[in-house]
Amino acid sequence: MTRRLLVEGHKTFRITIPDQAKVTFGPWSPGAKDNYAQDKNGTLRVYESKAAGASILGVWSGVKSFREEAVLDYEERTLVEKGSTVWESDKHGYKREEAVNRREQWGNDVEIKELGSGDLEEVDV
Repeated sequence: MTRRLLVEGHKTFRITIPDQAKVTFGPWSPGAKDNYAQDKNGTLRVYESKAAGASILGVWSGVKSFREEAVLDYEERTLVEKGSTVWESDKHGYKREEAVNRREQWGNDVEIKELGSGDLEEVDV
């Protein structure tokens, strides 16, 4: 049986690991000075098994957090904005009118959409 981890950091990605694998999280070099500063991220390591001296399967640096997807359910509060801005300009200056509708929602699929010129779409922020 395998487990699936969602890993967030410099990149957000998923990895599937064998059930018997050992997962550790800590600084890049555990004995080095200043490894636990707030502005530094951790390193995720996956070992072949829980046995001492097990071969390492993978190492990822720049990790802020990780979780096992099947065990922990995760939802995030997002703000959804939908609207438009109209600019009018004449010899006396300019006028800007905005029509924006904002609402909050809970979910686990936060998607950011890039809009082209003139497009109006719902965007999760």
